[in-house]
Amino acid sequence: MSAALVKAAKQFDALVAALPPSEDGEKAQLRRIAELQAENDAVGQELQKQLEAAVKEVKQVQELFNQAADNCLNLKKPD
Repeated sequence: MSAALVKAAKQFDALVAALPPSEDGEKAQLRRIAELQAENDAVGQELQKQLEAAVKEVKQVQELFNQAADNCLNLKKPD
């Protein structure tokens, strides 16, 4: 997750560097900032979806591991 956040931050920095120079005027800069904010929001939503999917997958793996451990314990004969 932190790697994805770092990647998103680097993308954001690259986009900020791509902002038009000040001679293009304040309106162009504000329009570009709005575009970048929208793109940043979209990336944030995608990261949130990926995080939720990862959490769900971890829960499934934990359940499978617990089932496997229970099965192994049930195979042992009592002493």
